[in-house]
Amino acid sequence: MEIIRNPTRSVKVGTCTIGGGAPIAVQSMTATHTQDVAATAAQANDLHAAGADVVRIAVDSTKDAEALAEVRKLTPANLSVDL
Repeated sequence: MEIIRNPTRSVKVGTCTIGGGAPIAVQSMTATHTQDVAATAAQANDLHAAGADVVRIAVDSTKDAEALAEVRKLTPANLSVDL
């Protein structure tokens, strides 16, 4: 079976390119409270180690955004904000 992909433009998420003919990226999302920096970073690291190209993190408040800045320091994963 051949899947025909719709034409899209490419977008960079950290070191990962999505769309524009790039290979399909594996994405997953953390299931932690974003303000729990240690747990969120640990889960992002686990997902990255398991092969996720992009790790999505929920940000619903200013405090979540501030916590995300701390998470960024603790993981090499390509992070995307889920608003």
